Parts: sequence; structure tokens; C-alpha cells
Amino acid sequence: MANVKISELAALTTPAPDDKLVIVDASEALDADKTKYITVGNLRAGATVLTTPLTSTAWDGDSYSTTPKTKIDLSSVFSAPAGIKAVLLEAAARDSGSAGKETLIRFSPNDTANSSAMECYLTGRANDQFNVSSGICPCDANGDIYYQITASGANSMDVYLRIWGYWL
Repeated sequence: MANVKISELAALTTPAPDDKLVIVDASEALDADKTKYITVGNLRAGATVLTTPLTSTAWDGDSYSTTPKTKIDLSSVFSAPAGIKAVLLEAAARDSGSAGKETLIRFSPNDTANSSAMECYLTGRANDQFNVSSGICPCDANGDIYYQITASGANSMDVYLRIWGYWL
């Protein structure tokens, strides 16, 4: 292969699962052992993108109050596969008192207060105005996530959750 700049190479728009990507394995001590490859199929392995999201009747607009870190068992609540590593999560929420108080819902792989991988902030928004946030939230060792809610009052926050993908 001739020496060319990467920017001068032709783009591969439809990679096949057995196409190879070069990897420099920094964990190898000897330079001769560092250059390896991974197939596109293995690079994508474990990622499942959904065209119809996983939903739950527990998270379809139900009203919530301020809640400390609480686990969501994704396999029982959303019928997600057990032991998944992360989810592509969409949260839509509104709070009846968001204009005047701090209001939010956060998600994380742990039960540590105020720790979050993804958040949906409502603070300062007009009361009962939806905000939608999407992101990747890692799961705990069992494939579950945790949520924490700061609501303006009792049952004042309505929340919809949808899972659009997951990693095995």
C-alpha cells in the first residue's frame, strides 16, 4: 500500500462485518506485538439499537415526588435482557412547580446520592412544560440503573422513560 494521507483515502460507506480496523494495543510491551486488528462485526458486538423502544407502565407519565436513589430493575420493569452493560435512555419529564424550584431526575449505575450519568433538568422551565433528555447510562453489575428525583412537591413530577438501545 502506498503512503497516503488518511484524508485522501476513499470513504467506506457500507462496511461489512468482516472488514478490519487496525488497533494499536498499548498494553503490549514490545512494539512488534502492538499492531492488531478488530473486525467491524466485533466492534459492533453487543450493541442493540431498537426501532421500537422498551417501555414500562411504571414510567408512562406516572407522577413522582422527591425520591432518594432507587433502583430500576430493567429486566423486570422494561423486559430488557438481564446483565446489560448500558442503556440508551430517553427521559421526558415535567413538574408542576419547576418555574420556582430546583426540579430534576437523574440516572446512574450506582446508589450514590447526586451521582449521575444522565439528567433531565426542569429547573426554571415553565410549570408543567416537558423537557426531554437522551443519553447513555451505564448499568450496575446486574444490568440495572438507579434514579433520583428532586420534585417541587408531592406527586408533582410526571416522567416517561423509553429505552432505545442497550449494550450486552
